[in-house]
Amino acid sequence: MKRTSLKILYILLILQFFGIANVVNASILPDVTGLGLSGDMEGMAFKLTNWLLGFGLSFSVIALIWGGINYIGSSGDAQKSELAKKIIYYAIMGVVVIGLAFSIVVVIRGLFS
Repeated sequence: MKRTSLKILYILLILQFFGIANVVNASILPDVTGLGLSGDMEGMAFKLTNWLLGFGLSFSVIALIWGGINYIGSSGDAQKSELAKKIIYYAIMGVVVIGLAFSIVVVIRGLFS
């Protein structure tokens, strides 16, 4: 029971740190996080979406670099080489999906503003 309470407390602290609690509260609060998540609901949602897309893009680029390093370091081992190719493939697909998601966000933003 005590561990569950601690987990909930940690989650709430993380949400408050990133300003997500502002979305739940649905009121205009000062921007204490530095992420620009204060203001109206639409603006907060778009800024949070852009932040998450940027995080996903960063993760995909890091995975792409990691796959390249693994491919170079495979030293002719077929199994390691195939694993590195899969990492590179999925990292590229992640970049493509995030690019499409960003374009969808831009279109939706244009429709609502």
